[in-house]
Amino acid sequence: MRFSASKLFPVAVLAGFVLLTALPSSAQSVGETITPEQPDPNLDPCFDGKGSVKEVLDACAALIASGTTDKQKLVAAHSIRALAFSATGKLDDALAEMDAAVEINPERANSYFMRAAGYDAKKDYDKALADLDKAISLNGKDGDYYLLRGQVYSHKGDLDKALADLNEKVKLNPEATNGYTSRGDIYRQRKEYDLSITDYSEVIKLDTRGVKGYVDRGWIYVLKDDLDKAGADFDTALKIQENNAAALVGRGVVKSRKGKPTDGSGDLALAKRLEPGIFDEIKKLGVK
Repeated sequence: MRFSASKLFPVAVLAGFVLLTALPSSAQSVGETITPEQPDPNLDPCFDGKGSVKEVLDACAALIASGTTDKQKLVAAHSIRALAFSATGKLDDALAEMDAAVEINPERANSYFMRAAGYDAKKDYDKALADLDKAISLNGKDGDYYLLRGQVYSHKGDLDKALADLNEKVKLNPEATNGYTSRGDIYRQRKEYDLSITDYSEVIKLDTRGVKGYVDRGWIYVLKDDLDKAGADFDTALKIQENNAAALVGRGVVKSRKGKPTDGSGDLALAKRLEPGIFDEIKKLGVK
C-alpha cells in the first residue's frame, strides 16, 4: 500500500496540513506553508510522501529515535506518522502521534487541528471541539479550522453553531468551494432551501466543471419539487461525469415523478450497480 495523504484525514485537514506532504496545489490555498527553516521535503520517505505506508512509518520512527532536538522535524515526523497510521485505520495510534506533536510544541495550532480530525472520526466530538477551540485561539485566521469545527457541530446536531462557524469559513476563504458546500448542507438540514441553492450556485460559479455543485443543487430542487430545474442540474452533472451515481438517481427520480413511475428505472438500476449504497445516502438528504 502506497502512502497517499488524500485517504487519511478529511479534506479540511489536508488543506491545512501542507507541511511537508505531497498535496496538489489546489489544496495549498490555506494553512501552513513550507518555509526554509522547515525540514527538506526531499530528505527521505518520512517527508517526500513517495514511499509505502511502512516506509514512511519506519523513516519517521528513525528520525524520532535519532535524538534530534529539532522540534520542527520532530513535530513533522509525528504528524506524518499520524497520517500514515490513519491510512490503515489505526486512529488510536494516529491520535497518540498527535499527542506527541502537541507535547513537543503546544503552540502549534495545526497539531490541535489534526488531532481534532481524529477525534471527529472516532465520534468523540467534545474532544474534537476542545482541540478546535484551542487551534482557533492560537490562529483565528485559518478558515479550515472553522470549517472542521462547523462540521463537528453538525455531527453533534448543533446546527446554529455549525452555521456560525461556516459563515466564518466563507468570510475568510470566499474563493474556496468547501465552505459553501458545507454551509449549503446546513441550510438543507434547516430546510432553508433557497439559501442552500444560493450556496450551491456559488460552488458552481467557482468550479463550473465540478459535478458536486450541480448534484447538490439538483437535490435541493427535488426537495422544493422544482423538477425542471432539478432535471437540468442532474443532466449537466452527467454530461461532466456520465456515471455519477447520485446524479443518475436524481435523473431517475425526476423522470419517474414527471412521467410514469417506471420511466426512471433504467437510471436507478444503473446507479445501484455503480454504487450499491447510493439510495441510503440519498435518503439521508430527506428525499422520500
